[in-house]
Amino acid sequence: MAIRETALGANHPDVGQTLHNMLIRMESGRFKVFKHLNDWFDEFRLYHRRDGKVHKEGDDLMSATRYAAMMLRYARTAVEYNRFHRKIEYPKIGVV
Repeated sequence: MAIRETALGANHPDVGQTLHNMLIRMESGRFKVFKHLNDWFDEFRLYHRRDGKVHKEGDDLMSATRYAAMMLRYARTAVEYNRFHRKIEYPKIGVV
C-alpha cells in the first residue's frame, strides 16, 4: 500500500491506493456490499480521476467505506481476541 505524509499524519495510505485495494477485495469476494445499497453503488460509479488524482465530490459513503477498509489492518479474529482477554490463572504456591 502506498504510504505518504498527509494532513491526517504520517503513515496514512493514499486515497487512490486504498480504493484500489477495495476494488481488489471486491473482485476476489473478500469485500461485499449488499445489493439494496443503491446510494453506495451510485457513489462508487461516480468515482473517477481528474489530472491523476481521485476526484472526490459527494463521496460521503465512499469515504466512510475507505476508512473502514483502512482499519482492517487493526482487525483481530475472535480467537486472537479471546486469547488476549482470557482469565488470568495465578500459580498456587500455598501462600495466603
